[in-house]
Amino acid sequence: MRNAVFLGPSGGGKSEISINMALRAAAEDGPAVHFFDMDQTKPLFRSRACRDLLERSGVVFHSGAEFLDSPVIPDGVADFLRDPACRCILDVGGNPAGARPLGRLAALREADAAAFYVINVYRPFSDEQSLREDMERIVASARIPAPCVVSNPNLGRETTLDDVLEGHRRLLPLLERLDAPLDRLCVRLPLLESVRPLVDCPVAGIALHLDGREVK
Repeated sequence: MRNAVFLGPSGGGKSEISINMALRAAAEDGPAVHFFDMDQTKPLFRSRACRDLLERSGVVFHSGAEFLDSPVIPDGVADFLRDPACRCILDVGGNPAGARPLGRLAALREADAAAFYVINVYRPFSDEQSLREDMERIVASARIPAPCVVSNPNLGRETTLDDVLEGHRRLLPLLERLDAPLDRLCVRLPLLESVRPLVDCPVAGIALHLDGREVK
């Protein structure tokens, strides 16, 4: 898919993952990469903190004007989504209110776009009932088809190989009961090669940028 939308409850890691995806896309030959920070639902750990990094890497950065953290659609997003010469990555707010602007964005349903729902089972309120309710409410608010899930089991920089494997193992039967397809597992880059042979799904390595210390 040319365009990607990242959703999920706050604290799941969707901003880190979307930033990493944008940086990788910008390093490839292909359409111009446009990054849309649409997260108006929390004051910390928003992708706009990495605006300079993204722009230095060739990504065109967009964010909506803030008004008391009201969800605002950045200017031009509909046109860029429809433009085959652009690749758009949307980092969306982590609750139904934050996802609501997508529901008003008809261009998203017309565009070549895929939606990804990021889950970190170590995040608070990640029991099955809470995950089910969050997913149903956020997806309904965004008015999109059921997204693929990105498994992102982590405890920050202290995450171990065992943490990743245990968290991912816990999520898999839950996804079966939710009837939610798994797209990939994300892990910190230092753990990538250790994890790959131990799981039966695509694995993506990510660097951590949002605390101000990039990890290679």
